[in-house]
Amino acid sequence: MTSISIQKNNVRFFKPLKSFTVSGKEVGFATQYDLKNDKTGKSKTFNFFESTGSEWDVNTLWIYKSDDGFILNVTNSDVTEQQRQNYFDAKTR
Repeated sequence: MTSISIQKNNVRFFKPLKSFTVSGKEVGFATQYDLKNDKTGKSKTFNFFESTGSEWDVNTLWIYKSDDGFILNVTNSDVTEQQRQNYFDAKTR
């Protein structure tokens, strides 16, 4: 399991949807995250649920859910143009 610090990893919270968002540049890919609030010492575990698109699309979100209804969205902002082009070239040969 990979840990994410709310304070250190620039995590945003959107209260109406009970959702957290963090950039893929901040954390590596994992199937499970432990989201921790360093100020309170409390944490919440999130398990992979689904992705909204290709791993090579910068607009893809990796969606994780906790057992108590919270959502963690990890953006795909760490994908570079070169990686996307390499993937496209390999698929269209």
